[in-house]
Amino acid sequence: MKAKILWTFAAVVVFLFFVVLYMPASQVINPQMLPKNVNIYGVSGTVWHGKAQAVVIDGIPVTDVAWDIAGFPLLIGQLSADVKGGNLRDANEVSFKGAVNVSAFSPEQVNADDVLLFLPVDRILAHIQLPLPVDAGGRFRVRLDDFSFGPECQSMAGHGDWLNATVAGTRGPIDFGNYSAQLSCEGKDIGITVTEPNKLGLTLQAVLAANFNGFSVQGKFKPEADLPEEVHQAAAIFGAPDADGYISFSL
Repeated sequence: MKAKILWTFAAVVVFLFFVVLYMPASQVINPQMLPKNVNIYGVSGTVWHGKAQAVVIDGIPVTDVAWDIAGFPLLIGQLSADVKGGNLRDANEVSFKGAVNVSAFSPEQVNADDVLLFLPVDRILAHIQLPLPVDAGGRFRVRLDDFSFGPECQSMAGHGDWLNATVAGTRGPIDFGNYSAQLSCEGKDIGITVTEPNKLGLTLQAVLAANFNGFSVQGKFKPEADLPEEVHQAAAIFGAPDADGYISFSL
């Protein structure tokens, strides 16, 4: 009798294991449960190894999103997944890859490492309120070796780049080259530090609010002499240069 009970129990456990193992992701991901600014389309695969044809966040689409969830960390209340999306080689797409970890005990906190993110500049600037209108091109690249965030910046080690930066001029796009920045936590917010060399001779310290609703910037710049005259004329809007030719600014 005991043997039959044990076999029955084992059969139920195995059955539940395979039900969970092969549970379709489309039955778990309910669009009504997602935030209002997030839409997901074309979900396929399983909960553990699935993909979506597209995920749209605040009107910005990411195609070919895929995830692989590790089973063992779930036993200690951790959701650990390798995620990727978009085409890293397509300059017009948002794309990313990296490892993400979320605790069931602190779901608002996200930990990540080895993250690589590409963002088309024009799409991102369209969603940011800037003091002056800017028609810019190129690609933002973000590499995060370590990242812990939610609801405030707790730790961050990485850097960002503006690749092939261009800004619309009266005679067409103006090439501003590349810019690199160090990323870190500035208290509870995100700190961004840009240093020379670059074509604008730009150095700045920026702080982005943890809720992404505000920022402050202080810096100085000295455009290279071979940049178009309209760049130098626009620079004069920020004030007169100092003895070394740098113009200071704050936003």
